[in-house]
Amino acid sequence: MPSFSSAHMLARARQHPLIPVFYHASEKYARTVLAAGYAAGVRLFEFTNRGPEAPAIFARLQRFVEAEYPDLLLGAGTIYTAEEAGRFIEAGADFLIQPITSPEVAAICRSHDLAWLPGAQTLNEVYAAHQLGATVVKLFPSAYLTPAYLGILRGPLPHVPLMATGGIQPTVETMAAWHSAGATCVGLDARLLDTTEPARLTAQLTELLAALQPAP
Repeated sequence: MPSFSSAHMLARARQHPLIPVFYHASEKYARTVLAAGYAAGVRLFEFTNRGPEAPAIFARLQRFVEAEYPDLLLGAGTIYTAEEAGRFIEAGADFLIQPITSPEVAAICRSHDLAWLPGAQTLNEVYAAHQLGATVVKLFPSAYLTPAYLGILRGPLPHVPLMATGGIQPTVETMAAWHSAGATCVGLDARLLDTTEPARLTAQLTELLAALQPAP
């Protein structure tokens, strides 16, 4: 069951605003990605529900995280139904991310005080998700909506936490643009990173994370 409240997840997202998004059928490989990201300062990961074995792999990864990195939040993404949500909550998900907004999933997350990050695009969709209790609204797919679009949403919705994700390129310039536009955090597809060499992945994520944080 969840170990972290929705408020805790939001605070961590603001402190550590880069969230790698990944899936791999190999638990050993996934552990390597988690370890490399943690060394870079990443404290939130999204493991996507993209295969029949995803819940079982996630459950084993969560046990690994709890033993090795107890302050790391491991969330489940690509959640559509209440049944999927329940399965990953039972597996220990620290937050749930959706490509869409589902009131049924919202209700389950509220009942567990679990962070819920639904997907939305338009002003009405973002507002509706916020009214349903979204911890952070996932602006998806952000690469096509652009930082300028997020900045426009910030006008009428200045206090709604927004996560930019979906096709975002892993460059310092891109991260800085989303940060300047007012993104609370950024989700980044790990397939766009060099995940074959752990040291290189740590270096990449360290650089990208720094670009999303305010200057000291």
